[in-house]
Amino acid sequence: MTEDDKKKPQAQEIPHQISRREFAIGSMAMLSGYVQTDAASIPPLSAEAQAMKLEISENLRNVMEAYHILEEDLKRVIDHAEKTGEKLYQPGKNLFLSKLRVKEAYFYAEYSPIEEGGFRILDTYTHRLLIHEGQL
Repeated sequence: MTEDDKKKPQAQEIPHQISRREFAIGSMAMLSGYVQTDAASIPPLSAEAQAMKLEISENLRNVMEAYHILEEDLKRVIDHAEKTGEKLYQPGKNLFLSKLRVKEAYFYAEYSPIEEGGFRILDTYTHRLLIHEGQL
């Protein structure tokens, strides 16, 4: 390779597009907080969850984008909470908090039912840490 060849910019490979979920899973795998998996191993949404209407503010959508939380994740959490009753209730405010573990990640949703049917999402967050017995 000549000196002139070294100075020429090399053609860059254009990476293929990946979904937000693939990006999140890859990021978590790099941080050793998530077992790398494909989307097929995540349980499908129930018909009720698929039809669920969610009201989410633009600010919260930005938070969801930053933390790779999908509407599908929130629907899964709320569907589980409503079917099993595994949720916390704040008396006088008609406010619920629920969580659901999907693989090695926990998703949380703070929500309230709305008159039109469906749910208003007030807050959401996630963490991807799994501590096994005896690791502390």
